[in-house]
Amino acid sequence: MFARTLSPASTRPHAPSRARGLAFSIAPEIAKPAGLTLALLLGQPVASLAADLSCNGLIEPGQTMICSGFEPNWALKLGCNGEMSAQFIDAFSGDGIETTPGSISFATQNPWQLETSHPVTGSIAYTPGSCTDESDRVSDFTFTPTGAPGLEAPFFPFCCRVE
Repeated sequence: MFARTLSPASTRPHAPSRARGLAFSIAPEIAKPAGLTLALLLGQPVASLAADLSCNGLIEPGQTMICSGFEPNWALKLGCNGEMSAQFIDAFSGDGIETTPGSISFATQNPWQLETSHPVTGSIAYTPGSCTDESDRVSDFTFTPTGAPGLEAPFFPFCCRVE
């Protein structure tokens, strides 16, 4: 009798084999919905993020991205109001700040290779927490210009902030 209680459950005479068989046949059916639910829950933030970034996958509707250069002072301001728009902000020529509205097109995404109607050319890369501007503000995007009206190379990368 002592040896009988230490033996594995499968060798015990009172082990209900029908219940074990039922448990093993139901387990995969229970695991499928649970696994599917888990996959849907884990994938949800990624899916919602992608759906929100509708303007070329860069910014959300209603947001603006400002990429400010210095030495000389100029900026590129991108807006998302159903579609992307661009403004070239010139603070280096003349007595005041001139803002010129325009259009923008993208050849690639992440990095976002762009060209505006001004014409400003370059690329914006997603660089989480690695772009620090002259005021020590940390940004998640870096703009590397390759051309801008009235400016000559060399061009240096600078930070973009989302508002």
